[in-house]
Order: sequence, then structure tokens, then C-alpha cells
Amino acid sequence: MRIFWAIFLLTFIFSSCRYGNGDENALATYKNEALYLSDIEQSFPDNMEKEDSVKLLKKFVDNWLSRQLLYERAMSHQLHDENEIEYKVEKYKQSLIIHQYKSQLLTEKIDTTVTIQQIKEYYDNHSDEFRLRENIARVYFVKLPKSIPNAYKVRQWMQSSDDEDKLIELKEFSYQNARFYDFDNQWIDFESVNSFLPEKVDDEKAFLERYRIYQKRDSLYWYFLRMNEYLLKGDIAPMDYIISDIRQIILSKRKIDYIKQLENNLKREAQNNKKIKINI
Repeated sequence: MRIFWAIFLLTFIFSSCRYGNGDENALATYKNEALYLSDIEQSFPDNMEKEDSVKLLKKFVDNWLSRQLLYERAMSHQLHDENEIEYKVEKYKQSLIIHQYKSQLLTEKIDTTVTIQQIKEYYDNHSDEFRLRENIARVYFVKLPKSIPNAYKVRQWMQSSDDEDKLIELKEFSYQNARFYDFDNQWIDFESVNSFLPEKVDDEKAFLERYRIYQKRDSLYWYFLRMNEYLLKGDIAPMDYIISDIRQIILSKRKIDYIKQLENNLKREAQNNKKIKINI
């Protein structure tokens, strides 16, 4: 349980001691203030080890005591502006309440379904806004143990993989023999391409422009990479690569539009009921 060890520690600490002038159920007291386990239990992560829970509980108590002492010292110096503090507290309270209200409304009212057609329409109308920040590619990749016979055929199949029959042969051979393979042909960033290779490529642009088929061997494996397509940093991103980004943009726009409409409706209603007056 979340607070099992915190309760254990609480029992341990207070089994043999009581506060003379304070609350015997409190973790700590300072004058008329008290800190209870219920005040902090939600801050304990699930499944904490005993030792970690003990340390965290002690840290909460120490921080709470420091806060009480510093607050009293600060109040005694009267360096603060009481009106300014009250104003800021009220503004912060308003912000919290409004934020919670908006969050609840958006959870209840906003349709989170975004269709592929909606994504495509948004992309078609805004594609120039989606410029790549990294080089990307679509590839086939095969990693074979050096001991596999006929490994050279992989290069031949990759060279002819536009032919569906050759691609099937390549896949079947890889399924049976490869240590690792990737035929997803999805857009990936070059960092992911680099993770396939035995040696990191530093000049990504030169590599992409040079290699249609990349072949390399080390002491244990053969590495074969076919570059099906690539795009460079600054090019317009393909829709498939940024579908999740577009979906979030559409949802964010729905939320903004909903809140804006809500605000306009509230203003219109208040004006009609003579509750507000604008003098500018």
C-alpha cells in the first residue's frame, strides 16, 4: 500500500512518546500548528521500500517545520505588503478554480475522436508549416550472422525488392536466418537508422544521398540496409510521420474554440441581464 511504511514509521515514532502540549496524533507540531499523516499521504509513491519511506517522511516533517519557522520569522519582520499578498492570493484562487472548471468541461464536452480524413484535411491546408527538424528515412534492414550461407543474396533481393516476389523471398530468408530485421517501411528519424548500423554515421546527409543499398560486415554480422526513401531537415514532413502531432493540434484547437465560445456566451448572457457594463 502507498503509505504502509509511513504508517509503520508513524507507529514506531509515537509508540513511546506523546506531546505534552500538542496533538498526540500529529507527526509534528509547532505552537498551535500540527502536521498529520493525512496531510502528506498522497505524496507517497506506490510500493516504496521501507527505508525510502522513512527518509521521505522525515524530509516532509523537516520541510514542514522549516516552513513554519521561516513563516513566523518573516511575519515578525513585516516586510510584506498585506494588501498585495491578499490580492495575489485571490488571483491565484481564481486561477485555480477556473482551471479546474475548464478542465472538467473539456473532459466532459470535447470529442476526442480525430479521423484520418480530418488529419488529411488539416495537413493539406497547413503542410508548409510542418518542416522537418531532423533527417528521416524509410528503410529495409537485415542483420545476419556471418555464419549464414548465401548472405550475399540479401543484397540482390534488396536491389530488386520493388519486385513483390523478390521482397517476399527477402522476408522469408530473413525470418529464418536474421538476428534482426525491419521491413515496416515506416518513416523513422536518422537516429533510429544509426541504431541499426555497426558504426555511427556522422554525416547523415552525405550517407542518405550516397547509399541506395548499404552493406557492412564486422567480426560477427552482416548488415544490409536498403534506403527506400529519405527526406532532409527542412523538407516538408510527410503526413504519416506527424499524424500524432496533427491530432494533438486538432484537439487543442477544439479546446481553444470551445473555451472561447463559452466565454463569449457568458459575456453575452451577462450583458443581456445587465450584469456587466463596459465603459470603453
